[in-house]
Amino acid sequence: MHDISFHKKFKKTLLIIDDILNKCDEKIDIDYFIFDNMLSIAFNNKKKIILTSQVYLKQLWIATSIQGYHLTYSKYTWVCIRTKKHISSILEEEFFIQTNYIINFNLLKKIK
Repeated sequence: MHDISFHKKFKKTLLIIDDILNKCDEKIDIDYFIFDNMLSIAFNNKKKIILTSQVYLKQLWIATSIQGYHLTYSKYTWVCIRTKKHISSILEEEFFIQTNYIINFNLLKKIK
């Protein structure tokens, strides 16, 4: 994948997540912002989830209070190179841990 294609996929991913979080903003107490190539999500319990791009490696990294994930783009979605979990599953699990609320990230299963 070329750098331009990687950037497009990453930016589209952040926009999809932004849209999902906007829709559930009234149900859960979170603060988040997108800056440059990073999405930072802060929960009311002071924990965070941070998504960043690693252009040289062509990876999307997710850092949580529990662990980190390195994802590569494959078959229209991001997949963790260690756990083989899709980004949607990772975020659903991590958000549930922090908020006890189920958020559907299914839109991340088909990023073109």
